[in-house]
Amino acid sequence: MKQERFVGVCCQKVSEAVAMAEAVSDILLTNEIATATKARRFAALAGRGCTISAVVDSSHTAELLAAAAHAEGVCIGLLVDVDVGHQRCGVQSPEEVVDLASQISKLKCVHFRGIQAYHGLAQHVRSHDERAKIAAEAGKRAAEARDALLQAGFECNVVTGGGTGTYEFDIAGGVYTEVQPGSYVFNDADYTLNLDAAGNMVSIWRQSLFIATTVISRSTSARRVVLDAGLKAISYDSGPPLVRNTPPSAARVECGGDEHTIVHFSEGTSLPALGEQVLLVPGHCDPTVNLHDYLLGVRGGVVETVWPVAARGPGF
Repeated sequence: MKQERFVGVCCQKVSEAVAMAEAVSDILLTNEIATATKARRFAALAGRGCTISAVVDSSHTAELLAAAAHAEGVCIGLLVDVDVGHQRCGVQSPEEVVDLASQISKLKCVHFRGIQAYHGLAQHVRSHDERAKIAAEAGKRAAEARDALLQAGFECNVVTGGGTGTYEFDIAGGVYTEVQPGSYVFNDADYTLNLDAAGNMVSIWRQSLFIATTVISRSTSARRVVLDAGLKAISYDSGPPLVRNTPPSAARVECGGDEHTIVHFSEGTSLPALGEQVLLVPGHCDPTVNLHDYLLGVRGGVVETVWPVAARGPGF
């Protein structure tokens, strides 16, 4: 079996790239840059000894990055962003891929590296077969873009995309030269809804991210407790969190506002006591992490390390 290896990191924000440049030497910005200020800040990372690349889906963005690289006296890589089904960013056809690659090849201080073919929505399709089908279609579109480039005389050394939900299909398809899984590091309640080939919840990785909350109010008659963490601590964009080691049928979680989470327990399920700590599994790990200044690394009930979340906040 081929040995897979870590080749670098993907970042969505320039501020994330700046933070990651402290520890990683190969960075791909997987989102478009449309302002000169951001382009200059990103290009400057190459002057710190980092190999940096960015995706583009317009000549405007390519020229912006080329100008920034020239101003910094560096050279950076560019990948054409291809829409393979998400209908978000990216060019729409192989012809547009070739045209944009041709424009990039005429610019100074940038070099064409390949394509990005990322389908974010595919990561959260629940059925294993349906997820495989959508991933295969994304791979087909990526292959068409790659082949068009090769036929036009361009090298396409990088075909990047895929993610935590589809990486097994992306690797098996043989089109991608690298994949971009990230959420598997933490997992979340949303990803637990994905099914494997046997129709069971995907279980090839374990949950590692929890929100530590405390019971501040308790009603035995209403079978309800209130926790001291709300929207300022937990993202609800992919649904409510889960209570660790408690099935959803036994503990229904409800948003109680900025600073409160309400948990309704079913008959036969014991209620936690006042002051007791309750660990919640966030619905969506990415924006939940973005709400916090620090992560606590815990092993065997003991805090072993404290990690600052250096790249949190909006990408201004």
